[in-house]
Amino acid sequence: MPEPKDWEHSATAIGLAMAILLSGCAQKQHRSAGQAIHKGDRLTSFSQEIISPVHEFQVKAGGTYLLDLKVKNTGTQPWFDGVEPTSVDASYRWVDENGNVLPIESKRARLNRPVLRPGESDEMKLHVVAPPNPGLYTVWVSMVQEGVDWFFSRGTKPLVLHATVVAAENVKRPSLSAMRGGF
Repeated sequence: MPEPKDWEHSATAIGLAMAILLSGCAQKQHRSAGQAIHKGDRLTSFSQEIISPVHEFQVKAGGTYLLDLKVKNTGTQPWFDGVEPTSVDASYRWVDENGNVLPIESKRARLNRPVLRPGESDEMKLHVVAPPNPGLYTVWVSMVQEGVDWFFSRGTKPLVLHATVVAAENVKRPSLSAMRGGF
């Protein structure tokens, strides 16, 4: 039978081990809650809300469409802007009628401030460059952490727009009277 003194040492050792274990868990929870992320860190919270007044548009093949966006950080970690390899930007992917994501690397729209904290919003202008072939497409607009991943790849819903890409001669242009302000 162990001596009472041995029981004390065992209880002390177990208590110390539990304290170390619990402090490690608390540090891990603190990090995943997003309160300890710094510029340059990889995100663990990929949550976004993106809206636009535009739901569908027409653009000529190879042309550019300027898209107004309002983005909101609905995650638990701040998004950092900049030229850092892990900045968070808005961008898009083209999807054809068969559901294939086109291998077009798209342009980025940067945040208008150095940091976008959870719950904050920002307005952006995204230059969407059309693929070279006319057709019906879907455009997925999503935030992307550079060098890490697209937010939609991590389960967050992208803004989905419908686009018709037409040959240059088929683009609808405003009438001359509309350009002069008449009807």
